[in-house]
Amino acid sequence: MELATFYKTYLTYLHLDKVGESLSQLDKIVEEKIEEAKSDDYLTLLGDSLKMEEIELIKRYSNALTGDNIITLPFNPDDNPFLIYNHHLLYIGDGEGVMHEEVIDGILRNFGSTIHLAPLPEGINVSNVTLNNAEYTTTVNLLDYPIIEYYDLLLTEEHMNLVAENLDLDLEEYKTRPQIINAISKRLVHKEYMEEKLKLFDEDELERFKEKVQAGQVLFTEEEGNWDTFLATGIIMPYLPNVAILPLVLFHFFKEEIFD
Repeated sequence: MELATFYKTYLTYLHLDKVGESLSQLDKIVEEKIEEAKSDDYLTLLGDSLKMEEIELIKRYSNALTGDNIITLPFNPDDNPFLIYNHHLLYIGDGEGVMHEEVIDGILRNFGSTIHLAPLPEGINVSNVTLNNAEYTTTVNLLDYPIIEYYDLLLTEEHMNLVAENLDLDLEEYKTRPQIINAISKRLVHKEYMEEKLKLFDEDELERFKEKVQAGQVLFTEEEGNWDTFLATGIIMPYLPNVAILPLVLFHFFKEEIFD
């Protein structure tokens, strides 16, 4: 969804009324929002103004796997005053708001020296992929996600059902999304199950995966070769164009339990 369509869809009189604006000003405001999203000067100034809670919210929910360029995240007027007042975080109900990826990426890109980017955990590297600040921040955050929250964030419904099928889960037994994700998470760190499952993987693909894990690499690209089996079982998850990630939990599991 383009930025103009995003604001025309989600920016309502409720948001405008809070700051003394009206719907008659909508077209003008939309034009301003588009200009702001393209302005590094504005985004740098905004980044300097944000509360730490707002910065952490953006960093935690920055990801590229939404399909429609819209990210849904918690809405808290006390914690997110600048994002809300400036019409970047728009309330949609039930304690949730939406932001456009273009705005989130722009804010992250322009944090610069004012925001310290978290270092990668010891023994991990992303040397096989060139990342900008926003993508680097997303990578570090995803590595630290609890495994259930990680899969809930990244799994589409279609991919979730494919992973469940490839992990031999009975969808008659696991029917709701939380049930399926919980079962997937447990299955992926079940040592005996995974040892048997890996015997069915393509030998070349498995050997390349083993070498990457032993080298501390957690990002996987199409240029390196075919990763279809690992994507289909949810071991690695796509989150950037042509880039998939292995979460820290599974990195340690495979390195210490499977390939030791």
